[in-house]
Amino acid sequence: MSIRPQLIILSGLPGTGKTTIARHLSKQLWLCYLRVDCVEASFRQHDPDAGSEGEGYQALIHLARENLNIGNSVLIDTVNPMHLTRSWFRELADTCNACLYQFELKVKDIQLHRQRVENRQSDLTGLKVPSWSDVCQRDYGAWDEALALSQCLKILQSPK
Repeated sequence: MSIRPQLIILSGLPGTGKTTIARHLSKQLWLCYLRVDCVEASFRQHDPDAGSEGEGYQALIHLARENLNIGNSVLIDTVNPMHLTRSWFRELADTCNACLYQFELKVKDIQLHRQRVENRQSDLTGLKVPSWSDVCQRDYGAWDEALALSQCLKILQSPK
């Protein structure tokens, strides 16, 4: 009996700690770490409008599929704002026979969230960090399927 790879999606608005947590979990749990910002920043160096049609998500899905198909578990760091993109990850898990865990990260303290967004600096060439106004005005669909971060840690640390 083979162990199914895990597809873990850390989602949430900018400034919620996705990248910090994703990097830590990936290192601790030996997961392939994929960040949509890296893909989209590369695209935007060649075309400033790139990524507006989901190209970054599609590239990420192709990279994740390659890893899942050889048995590697994957952690994806992405805002994942729409039900459509969330369904793409469900389809990916199904086609690769992977266990899917989607987590939405939130900062309940609005002032803290705002401070985090306003103090953020880009760590990638070509990545423009959003303003607080951008974050507040972002089209972001409510989550039905996400697990809480406390559930995330329990699931990821449990024996397979």
